Amino acid sequence: MQQTQPPKIRVLIGDSSVRSRLVLSGMIDAEPRLEVVDTARSQEELLHKAFTYKPDLIVAHYGLTMSGRVPFFKPVYGEKFSLLLMVSQQLAEQTYTLSTSLDINGKQVKASEANQLARREAAKEGLMAKLRELLGENFISSTTAAPSKWKEAVEVKQMNNRVLVKMPQPAEPPLSMVVIGASTGGSAAIEYLIKDLDIQQPAVVLVAVHMPEKFTRRLARRLQRFTHWRVEEGYEGMQLSAGTVVIAPGGQNMRVKSKSLVPNQYFLALEPSAAMDSPSVDILMYSAAQSAQAQVLGIIMTGMGQDGTLGAREIKNMGGMVIAQNEETSTIFGMAKSAIESGVVSGVFPLGQINSIISRFVANRSMSHVLQQKLVG
Repeated sequence: MQQTQPPKIRVLIGDSSVRSRLVLSGMIDAEPRLEVVDTARSQEELLHKAFTYKPDLIVAHYGLTMSGRVPFFKPVYGEKFSLLLMVSQQLAEQTYTLSTSLDINGKQVKASEANQLARREAAKEGLMAKLRELLGENFISSTTAAPSKWKEAVEVKQMNNRVLVKMPQPAEPPLSMVVIGASTGGSAAIEYLIKDLDIQQPAVVLVAVHMPEKFTRRLARRLQRFTHWRVEEGYEGMQLSAGTVVIAPGGQNMRVKSKSLVPNQYFLALEPSAAMDSPSVDILMYSAAQSAQAQVLGIIMTGMGQDGTLGAREIKNMGGMVIAQNEETSTIFGMAKSAIESGVVSGVFPLGQINSIISRFVANRSMSHVLQQKLVG
C-alpha cells in the first residue's frame, strides 16, 4: 500500500531586506517538508499575510513582529537574536514541545556593527538546524498522545538545560456571539440593551446599525459611558474577545472570520459599502453564522426595510437562534416584521425582555434548541 506523504509545513518569511528574504526563501524551500507561502517586508504586511495565509511557522526579523505579538503564534526564538521563529498553536500541539534553545551551536552570538552580517548568516544556519530538528523523528503528524520515547527525549533535554515549551489547547468555553441589527430608532434601543447587559459566560456583542461613519463612532463612545464592557468601533483584523461590544463602522460592511489554526478564535474584516442599508446586518449575521454556527444569537430590532432577514436565516440554518423586537416597542416595525414573516424568528419580545433572552442563551448554548422550542411554543 502506497504511503501517504504528510502535508508540508507552511512558512511565512518577514524581513525588510530583499536579500535576506531571498536567501531565507531559498534555504527553507530547499527542505522537502517546508514550503514558503509568501514573504513580507513590513510590520503591516507581515500581520496581514499572517491572517491571510495562516502559516504554521513565521520566520522574521524581530523588528517586524510587533514585539512578538503576531496573532496565533508563540515566539520560541529570543529577542536577543536577529531572527525570530514563531510556531502556530496547531503545529505546537502536533509536535507537543519545541526547544527555545536557538543559540548557534549552544553559544549566544554577540551583536556588533562589524560582525552583523556574519551574525545573521550564523543565525540562519542555526535556524535551519532547528527547523530540521523540528521535522525530524520527533515530529508527530497527528494529535494522538505522545509516545513514551518522546517523554524520554523531554527528560534528556531538561537535563541539558534546554527550555521546553508546551502549548496545550485552551480549555476555555466557546465564545458566544450576540449579533444585533437595527436601523431607524436603533441607537436608542441598543443603548437600552447595552446599559443593562449582564452576561457571566464568554460572549461578544456585534452591532450593525444603519448610520454614517461619524455617527457610529459617536455611538461607540456614548455606549462606553453606560457599561463596564469594552465598546469599540470595529476595525480590520480586530480579534473578537469576550466582554466586548463591537459597533460596525458606518459606510463599511463588517464580516466575521474564523481562525482555523486556533478553535474558538475570530477576527473582523471590513469592506467599503455604498449601499443605503449599511453597515449591512445581513452580511454581519451571515458571516457570524458561518464562523460560529450554533454559538450565535441574532437579534433583529427596530428599523425600516428587510435588512437582516437573509442573515437571520443563515443563523437558523447553522444551528443558532434568532429573536426579534416587537412592534409595540419599535420605532419602525419593518426589519423585525420581515424576519418574523420569513419564519426564521424563534420569539418576539418587547425591548425590556431581550436582555433576559441573551443571558439565557449564553448561559447554556448546548441547550439553545430547548430554548428555541420554548419560545416558539
